[in-house]
Amino acid sequence: MERITVLALAAVLIAGTPGIATPEQCELSTIAFTSTRDFPNAPLAFGSSEIYLMNPDGTDPRRLTENTEGDALPKLSPDGKRIVFDSNRARGAGEPANTSDLFLMKADGKNQTLLTRGSSATWSPDGKHIAFHRSSSGGPCPVSSPPPFPGIPGCPIKTDPGAATWDSDIFIMRVPDDDEPGEEPINLTNSPNQIDDDPDWSPDGQKIVFTSHPVTDNVNNSIHAEIYVLDLATGQTKRLTFNLEEERAPTWSPDGKQIAYLCRAGGADFEICVMNADDGTGQTALTNNLVLDATPAWSPDGQKIVFHRNVAGLGSAQLFVMKADGTDQTQLTGLDPSIPGLNLLASWGVVRAKCGNDN
Repeated sequence: MERITVLALAAVLIAGTPGIATPEQCELSTIAFTSTRDFPNAPLAFGSSEIYLMNPDGTDPRRLTENTEGDALPKLSPDGKRIVFDSNRARGAGEPANTSDLFLMKADGKNQTLLTRGSSATWSPDGKHIAFHRSSSGGPCPVSSPPPFPGIPGCPIKTDPGAATWDSDIFIMRVPDDDEPGEEPINLTNSPNQIDDDPDWSPDGQKIVFTSHPVTDNVNNSIHAEIYVLDLATGQTKRLTFNLEEERAPTWSPDGKQIAYLCRAGGADFEICVMNADDGTGQTALTNNLVLDATPAWSPDGQKIVFHRNVAGLGSAQLFVMKADGTDQTQLTGLDPSIPGLNLLASWGVVRAKCGNDN
């Protein structure tokens, strides 16, 4: 893995502390997620999914996006006022259906604005920047047929929403707000022989964890996909996993001590695992079954993890929550047969609510 450039280093020395949900700030613990519940008979292939919010117990789902395109992978800002998410609504004519651009909106769904090409964004703790993966060439993908398109820059390697491209690197950019304009994305990893994706920003703002695997890997079972941590102060990367099993979607615990991630754990399906964030030790599977468990996200207090699981009999992914030690696994969505559809790709944060004279 290459070191980041001096220019990139100057752009990413960001101090910040994670947002703390307190009653005084009227920050309400909230799960943002992707769902096809309003188009249950359409395929997920990025044409039927919308963004929703719900309470941590699965109640009060409310829809934020409403269009004929695909929206997915929402991430609430640390202050709970904005959401960055993936959408294919800005893709060029003839580009694959799962071509992703990043959009920004208020937490109530208003003011949806295009940011840049890319996917799977994560906020810096101060809420001023995002990190994400995107094509190092910037795209567009010149092929309209379904992926994969081996080796073609800018083209997704899979049909999944938010799939990395064949030349995917980790980027960073300043998010525009009322006080400061945005900035052009800066490539942090510059790894021409690797596919870098799924970044997550550490709670102290000093590191980014991500997944990387060689471009020659089998995209459907990337046995060389490992988890790395990029130190933004030094530009050095540290490898945390060493095996021939695919790892995906790493995410820091709010206290910065653990990383949850997808692991094969000796089987064909993915499980939810955790490990120590400093050195990758203590790797432990929290789930153990014969179905897909994916995209873990910590609760703001670090006590629970939300994830999605393929549910037998429903033939679809549904959201579950469990304690941080893997116990008390409880289904949140898909319990009402009158509300079919997929529910997946969740994140857990806070939403800023009006409190007294606070707007």
